[in-house]
Amino acid sequence: MTTDRDFDRIAGAWLATSPDEAPDRAIAAILQAVETTPQVRSPWRWLTWRSTTMNRIPLAIGAAAVVAIAGAFVFFRSSPDPTVGSSPTPGATPSVSPSGSSSAVAGGPVPSELRASWMGEHRGLTGIAPDAGTVITLDQNSFDLAQSAGSSVKYLESSASITSEGRLRLELTLNNADCDQGDVGTYTWTISPSGRILTIIEDRDDCPTRGGALAGIWWLMDCPLSDDNCLGAVDAGTYKSQFITPRLDPGGPWSPVFGAVTYTVPDGWGNAGDWPETFDLVPVSELPLGGANWSRAISLTVQPSAMSQDKPCSDTVQSGVERTVPSLVTWLRTVPGLVTTAPTAITIDGHAGQWVDIRIDPAWTKKCADGSGPIVTYMMPGTAVMGTERERLILLDLGEGDVLQILVWTKDQAAFDAFVPEAMPVIESFQFK
Repeated sequence: MTTDRDFDRIAGAWLATSPDEAPDRAIAAILQAVETTPQVRSPWRWLTWRSTTMNRIPLAIGAAAVVAIAGAFVFFRSSPDPTVGSSPTPGATPSVSPSGSSSAVAGGPVPSELRASWMGEHRGLTGIAPDAGTVITLDQNSFDLAQSAGSSVKYLESSASITSEGRLRLELTLNNADCDQGDVGTYTWTISPSGRILTIIEDRDDCPTRGGALAGIWWLMDCPLSDDNCLGAVDAGTYKSQFITPRLDPGGPWSPVFGAVTYTVPDGWGNAGDWPETFDLVPVSELPLGGANWSRAISLTVQPSAMSQDKPCSDTVQSGVERTVPSLVTWLRTVPGLVTTAPTAITIDGHAGQWVDIRIDPAWTKKCADGSGPIVTYMMPGTAVMGTERERLILLDLGEGDVLQILVWTKDQAAFDAFVPEAMPVIESFQFK
């Protein structure tokens, strides 16, 4: 994986959303994170020919922009949106009892089932980009809150414990504009039987900012990729993305948009990747395999363009092909070595599009320079078909010149025939912010 930093793009996003002053501890945290945070995503797992990596917005940026971006520790209290995500399974047994004194003193360590990072809706805190989600992290004896995408600055750092009544107890370890070091809050919590959905209810909190930010529904972040912050396996229900931005202009400045894609899945699905330009959903059985070994997946890619057939495998745009659904679909049917079905109209979340099923011509013999193939590279960034693979390519017009590519990919015809009926209801549930 390359470690190049897309500095102008990232700095532009931060300069548009950041506060004016940066405490010393924030600057120090960012300087440290610059050296330790992965900067770009790896290539698409099954496309070994791919030469251009997808840019992932890092969790911190260079020192030259620290003063402009370092997190403010001034907050507004805001009630969380209670509608995000699945509700706990009806009839599930709460993990704690609501009885007991709210002033209970610190007790035992945080239970293992809570020791994780949990993603939730935007919580209205100053210093967090206005459209970004929020992540809370609980450890054995600590708690903090951060922006879910595009920042590593921690807020509301607190010691954490469980009281004798089973409540979560937090004690603020640093002063901020609204709250004082030592402010204590206690919370009732419920976790779903799968351990993937956490609901927190405020009992009382001396720090109202923390109380307003923490209460609500949170999703376990259990991404199979060590350098990504996707959800991993999820319960049946409705969820929101945190990184992908379908309306992102190629090369334009990125800023986080929590819920740019909303999707609904039945049991047995997982979110395998979430980046500014791509988003992956797969059956849970595929998660531990990694992309190079997947047999089926739904992958979203923003702003696709026709790939030059004079320079295959190069991520060079094909001249003369407009980035519109009709133009791209018409061009696909002329690509040498590509076998496509007749285009079929589709509408998703009110946006018109077309889909075609794709396979490689069995007589096709051309390969990439590295020997991968036979292969036909037809859409950039990083879309190809080779061997026995079967694909359904959906191109969706989001309006104002924005196009979204949705790819249903399988390793062979048998997998395709079985997977498409499972994948299409998920795709048809998509909503775009």
